[in-house]
Amino acid sequence: MKNISVLFYHRRVRTGLLLCFLCPMLLYGQNTLSTLGDMHSVSKGETWESIAADLGISVSELQAANPDVSGKKLKKGSLLIIPKAAPDTTKLTPPVEKVEEAPARTSISDLKVGVLLPFSDVKMVEFYRGLLMAADSVRRSGVNLDIHAWDCGTTVAHIDSLLPELSGLDVIIGPVSATQIPAVAEVCREQGTRLVLPFWSGQALQNYPLVYNATAPNPIVFNAAVKKLKSYYAAENYVIVHSGTPDNKGKLFTEALTQSLTQHASPPRVLELEGDDFAYESAFNQFRNNRILIDDSSIRSLNILLSHLKDFRQKHSNYRLSLIGYPEWQDETGRLLGDFYSFDTYIVSPYYYNVLDDRIKRFQRAYEKSFRTPIAEGNPRSAALGFDLGLYFLGGISSLGDTFEQKQGSLSQEPYQNWYQFERTASGMSFSNNFVQFIHFTSENKIEIIR
Repeated sequence: MKNISVLFYHRRVRTGLLLCFLCPMLLYGQNTLSTLGDMHSVSKGETWESIAADLGISVSELQAANPDVSGKKLKKGSLLIIPKAAPDTTKLTPPVEKVEEAPARTSISDLKVGVLLPFSDVKMVEFYRGLLMAADSVRRSGVNLDIHAWDCGTTVAHIDSLLPELSGLDVIIGPVSATQIPAVAEVCREQGTRLVLPFWSGQALQNYPLVYNATAPNPIVFNAAVKKLKSYYAAENYVIVHSGTPDNKGKLFTEALTQSLTQHASPPRVLELEGDDFAYESAFNQFRNNRILIDDSSIRSLNILLSHLKDFRQKHSNYRLSLIGYPEWQDETGRLLGDFYSFDTYIVSPYYYNVLDDRIKRFQRAYEKSFRTPIAEGNPRSAALGFDLGLYFLGGISSLGDTFEQKQGSLSQEPYQNWYQFERTASGMSFSNNFVQFIHFTSENKIEIIR
């Protein structure tokens, strides 16, 4: 993919032999302490102790420097060698300049961005186009963006060949493949570069404090959803539907809800998906709102459940039934919108793309005008994901600079589809997006977002 966007030397002069003969005559008769170079002429009444004290040295040091002078008493006029003091290193060695750390940048006007995506995937192309649209928005605020994009493929060998090119960047977006992430994360740690993983929903990475998992992991999504439901526990009757073919998401959600209900209120009722009318009536409570959660996120199981609930409602119209669903259910909004309204449905999802919103319509028109093709259907929309992620990180890092990690929670958001709420699970861990919301299809045929 082409570049898209920059000797101090000191010597003491020794006293010569001639000077040794002349010094006694020059200094003879003086009654005060006098020195010449490394020599001292003994005056009347001076002792080893008094001379050593005047020179600020010990007697042993003075005597050691004059081994040829014998006796405890010194003769007037005798010459003593003064021991050399330790060299003054402050004069011999240039001072070491203190290197001050560069002050933290509170904004960055020139942002260097790297993008690593497998461009053979159409969804990645759409994501990148959305990212470029976000970059245009950030540029209009006065920020200079230098964006470099590489087709990183999906193999470790391919990503390894690109690692030398990833220097001098402020932030890298990608890659997608789980096998490629460790090598890029290591480069980012060594260089202090932020790494944003747009599609990684696995566990947080240890010892990578500048890595951002932008896709909320499933355990976080469903644990957060259960916390939001706690305020309704006392007034609601929760029913867990066993499909016989539970998937990973279904198990995570139903197990988290069951554990929380058991700890805070009472265990949920259990219902087999293919149970008869008596089984359904036994599980439901006619005096409370019945919140129903199935352990399989597939559309097939949803269709079967809806069929049974419609049959039950025809016979027992006085029961209040409410569904709790999964992000995948949004794909069926066009076909099942009436059913979602009818059963007061709450879909748990970290993303939501409302095709009826005027903002979304304008975004779609701008995308089509720029790239001569409409945004592909499906949830989540890759183009909207690219725009929301690009605006959050490119706009956020440029406006907050080195304080982004501390202040990113203060960023105002008005995304088209994806919200971001990053948190660390422990010190030194990567950031994970913890955002979750309920998309509520009310019985009044309205859609409300509960965040």
